[in-house]
Amino acid sequence: MNEENQNQMKIQNFGEPFLLVIHEDETLANIKIRVQKKLHVPDEEFSKWKFAFVSQGRPEYPEDSEILFSRFQRSGIYVAWEQYLGLEHLDNAPKRSLAANQNRPPYEKAVKIYN
Repeated sequence: MNEENQNQMKIQNFGEPFLLVIHEDETLANIKIRVQKKLHVPDEEFSKWKFAFVSQGRPEYPEDSEILFSRFQRSGIYVAWEQYLGLEHLDNAPKRSLAANQNRPPYEKAVKIYN
């Protein structure tokens, strides 16, 4: 699949979001090391994960050598989910039963709290 098709894929967020400080001079390779340690993911599984910078629902896949800090904009027009670093991997969480999914609101999403 080419990059243009990947950028048109629908994003399906799952799991628990977390905040991670990204330093001005930090490369994606360094961020990956910190994320793997934080989430306690074995090397074999983590090597299959892809990192995507997501802006307004469109993923871009940076190189490990890229410094990501400049990609994040501090602007009043952006809301929490319009720019984030996403981790693309299989959802290994147990699936909800049909009854649980029917009672779940369609807008249910993870919540970020900013101080």
